[in-house]
Amino acid sequence: MSNVKLSMELNALSTPTQTQTPQKPLGSRLLNRLVGPVILLLLSVGFFWKILLTDQYTWLDSPDLVNLVLPWFQLEAGEWHRGRVPLWDPYIYGGQTLIGQAEPGVAYPLNWLLFWMPLRDGWIRQVYLHWYYVAIHFMGALFCYWLCRDLKRSVGASILAGAAFGFGGYLGAIDWPYMINGVVWTPLVFLYLLRVFRGERPGASAAASGAFLGMSWLSGHHQIPIFISLTVAFVWLFHIFRNGKPEWRLIRLGALFTLILILVSGVQALPAYEYGKLAKRWVNLDQPVGWKEPVPYLVHDMYSFPPSNVPRIFVEGPEKIIEPMIGVVAVTLAFFGLALAWDQKPVRLLTAVAIGGLLFSFGRNNVFHGIIYALVPLVEKARTPAMAIAVFHFGVAVLAAFGVDSLLAQKESRWRGRIMVALVVFGGLLFGLQVGLALAQRAPGDDRFMVNALVAFLLASVLYGWWKNHIGRTAVVSLATFLMLIELGNAAPFLWRNRSDKSRVSFLSKLTENSDIASFLKTVPWPLRAEVSSQDIPFNFSDWYGIDMFCGYQASLPENLLQIGPFSQRAKNMFGVNYSLARKPPGPNYKEVFQGESGLKVYWNPDAFPRVWAVHEAVQVSGQNGINSVMGDERFDLRHKTFMLTSPPRLETCGDSDQVRLLKRSTGSLTIDAVMQCTGMVVISESYFPGWVATVDGKPATIYEAYASIRGVLVGPGKHRIVMKYLPRSVILGAIMTLSGLLIAALLCFPRR
Repeated sequence: MSNVKLSMELNALSTPTQTQTPQKPLGSRLLNRLVGPVILLLLSVGFFWKILLTDQYTWLDSPDLVNLVLPWFQLEAGEWHRGRVPLWDPYIYGGQTLIGQAEPGVAYPLNWLLFWMPLRDGWIRQVYLHWYYVAIHFMGALFCYWLCRDLKRSVGASILAGAAFGFGGYLGAIDWPYMINGVVWTPLVFLYLLRVFRGERPGASAAASGAFLGMSWLSGHHQIPIFISLTVAFVWLFHIFRNGKPEWRLIRLGALFTLILILVSGVQALPAYEYGKLAKRWVNLDQPVGWKEPVPYLVHDMYSFPPSNVPRIFVEGPEKIIEPMIGVVAVTLAFFGLALAWDQKPVRLLTAVAIGGLLFSFGRNNVFHGIIYALVPLVEKARTPAMAIAVFHFGVAVLAAFGVDSLLAQKESRWRGRIMVALVVFGGLLFGLQVGLALAQRAPGDDRFMVNALVAFLLASVLYGWWKNHIGRTAVVSLATFLMLIELGNAAPFLWRNRSDKSRVSFLSKLTENSDIASFLKTVPWPLRAEVSSQDIPFNFSDWYGIDMFCGYQASLPENLLQIGPFSQRAKNMFGVNYSLARKPPGPNYKEVFQGESGLKVYWNPDAFPRVWAVHEAVQVSGQNGINSVMGDERFDLRHKTFMLTSPPRLETCGDSDQVRLLKRSTGSLTIDAVMQCTGMVVISESYFPGWVATVDGKPATIYEAYASIRGVLVGPGKHRIVMKYLPRSVILGAIMTLSGLLIAALLCFPRR
């Protein structure tokens, strides 16, 4: 009996049924899978033709990119090519943790690929930076395409949605790498999150979703990951409590998601948290704020997206806070998706996500933003609510894919005519506005919104042609994508500077204006540390040229450095600032030693301390008042006496005949030789920060926070070799967490037999 049953089952499996379709050959399936990505790659190259197909334009010519990002990238690329991971930046303000600042993107894998690219005479090459920028946008487009395909959208609709997300909206408007690197992972986060709720390998899907959100946190900046995490948290809570009582299966999956998220983000999150607690950050107020001080709501108020700017979602115009335009085509198709596919759960969810992102971006105009600001941890650190428009753009892009397929599937829908009329009216209003302003001789300086008017008319024509059977399905999708790309091309790429345009200020040219001064400074006896006013050199000269500077373009600084008053002459002398780049002598004792072609001069400061020295007397001071008292008292001899906020070690007095010399220093280590007459403290004017470890003659030694801000090591009499290395536990533990999270997610996602 059992043999008969088995035979019947085998016959049933081998007999085709009406629901079974012959499987296509492997080559054909692979080709079908590659069509969309290849088309998106070609669209990426074509859309960014200005920087890939010519050498006349660049995306890099803006203040923040030139002053901050490019110097960071130059430093990091140089370190990778020397075989070192750039965890510490020794060149700025006596040294700062690079990975702890997060924005340099030390822990982000795509940046590693950029930094490994061949250098030209030691310099990072602009052509690779251009491809890097396009790669970010291609990733966003590709990931959105994959999400749409996973939602059973057609290839054409998925390509259109991918292009809308990757080239328009937030990704098309923002040029800071550490911001756009975080948002590109959003589609993959939702791809696997939606699989969880559909019951498709829920454990593996929850782990994958958490891992991709963790990758977003590795990108550098905290703002977009916070907004994505907040959105995802609301989606989880909705599904967990949608039946009025908690669904424990989803709670367990949510816990797995959260665990993987925390683990994968660890290598960046832990150092950033460590630095954040010890630093103060400028938030566009007179005074910086510390970790325990919430960013004042006044700042969120200033950087909210004005509701009056909502029409800018459809049309181009002058920028306010952020460029919100995603265009007439994408928004129209998203409306089609909302109207014609409302019965599908993903559409309802994505609509809620999009509306939630838009309302949250209003900030001060949305009372619920204030409630979330006050109650949800970390949200107050995301000081620009307007950036949450990225969540809205993501939702609109995916809804547009549903709109394309629904439009083609429901040809006789009553919404067809309504939206065609709306497009004609919209285009007519824009056209009429332009004509009226022209007749009144008040035509706006930015007339790109006329492109949106023309696109509205043309899209209505395409829909009419489809309705009347004059054009086919492929033509509809192709023409809609074509019109959308024309719209989006009038956003950020439209404003890129042409190298031949002499009427516009070039920020990039500032990088080479004082190269002769950099060459001179590299010839003077080492060690040196210089300073310069931001009016004379606005960019981070230190990181760009690899020269110690006690100044820089920074969003934050360690609190222990700020508390000693780092801009006073006594503090600069103590930090060994022995050269100054200025147009006139900064003080009576400064001596001119070089003049650059720009007119900027180099002055030598004979009063600067050596980079390392020894002291045999230490006192304890109490708090900020004690530090102010000592730093303001000229009678307190900083050269021979140190002060500390904690109880100092016991030192011996034996004259001033110690010999202390800095032998070598790299970004993450330094070596000192010391010959001491008796027990004293060897001090090096490098910033004190957790993670530095020291050995004296190969034996572990304690690093003291001398002068409440720099490093000191207790050394006995005799000749000694002191070695310091930056080996932060936060990075080591974070790396273990990240690798563990990725490994767990990979094992859970490994295909079953």
